[in-house]
Amino acid sequence: MSQFIERYYPTLCVRRAEMKAIEKLPLSEKVKMLPIVLLAPWLNSIKFENTFKIIEKSIGSIPIIVDIDRNFESVSQLPSRTYFRSLLKKDTGPNEWMNLVEDHPNYIPCIQIVGVNKDQIESQVTRAINLGRGFAYRIEINRELSIDMIFESIEKNIENDVIVIFDFGYSDDAKESRKLVSTYIERLISISNDAKFVVTGSNFPNDFSSFDDFSEARPIGSRSVYSSLRNKYDNYKMFYGDWASTKPRRYDGGGNRPLPRIDFPTKSQWIIARSKEQEWDFQQAAERIIRLPEWQERPTIWGTGMIEKTARGLPGGISTGPQAIASRINIHLYLQNNFSSSNPPPPPRGKWIDPI
Repeated sequence: MSQFIERYYPTLCVRRAEMKAIEKLPLSEKVKMLPIVLLAPWLNSIKFENTFKIIEKSIGSIPIIVDIDRNFESVSQLPSRTYFRSLLKKDTGPNEWMNLVEDHPNYIPCIQIVGVNKDQIESQVTRAINLGRGFAYRIEINRELSIDMIFESIEKNIENDVIVIFDFGYSDDAKESRKLVSTYIERLISISNDAKFVVTGSNFPNDFSSFDDFSEARPIGSRSVYSSLRNKYDNYKMFYGDWASTKPRRYDGGGNRPLPRIDFPTKSQWIIARSKEQEWDFQQAAERIIRLPEWQERPTIWGTGMIEKTARGLPGGISTGPQAIASRINIHLYLQNNFSSSNPPPPPRGKWIDPI
């Protein structure tokens, strides 16, 4: 697994917007990432297998880390939901999980560590080692875990091809997130100075009432947390991750329809165009985005093409919320994947069709 490690972009779950955004990235960008995909039933699919099909369509056969989306909740009795709940069972779930992983040659497993005992953890690790793909421990900082038992397993297996993912979740408190993650990093590097680890999370807005009429931009919290920790742990094998600019979401339920909105990510901020008072539609929001000075530094990729096409009123532009989300995620992934470049992100190599 380690030869693929450059960047980490966990997606919160398998949904249309995230998968479309990754699908539209050039292959040259996909192979520079090691996506972390949290598995859940696909929309209203009867069979769970549809989730695997969507992942393959979007990512192909490149290696990905997989985990279970424990934020997903559903009382539906569809077979896809029933199977998903079987993965969460404390007694048989870990074994069922490793059966799933074995069936997909490009899946790198996160060891299931929630509500399990030491033997169940080591059984998964043994199977993962035999697969020879590497494996991961994804530690959700804000979830109740048997942390001593988990670190005992990490220490026992640190010489294997393993990476630890510190996920501080969805939080607007960057200072508190840094503090919590730093505690876990200290414990990990006390085990081994060569331990590989990822820091990931999200603070993409969950409430947009303060963003009317271009009132402000929002700093990308995952990047600021990582950058701060990087100053302290620069000598260690630390990698960047985020939730692909997503946020916690509701399942099997609705809610009010959000206002039309165009989100334009830069390397360090999200710029959000919406107006409740003036009732902007997607085109009016996009028109305002392309007038910004920051727009001149945009990468030439699918997401920015969609925004420009929308602003010009051309067919096939953004007309729904999921399309706007996919465009934002597509841009965000590309920018973060090229974050270390001091120049404007270059256009992707290979065949690319301008959608405008």
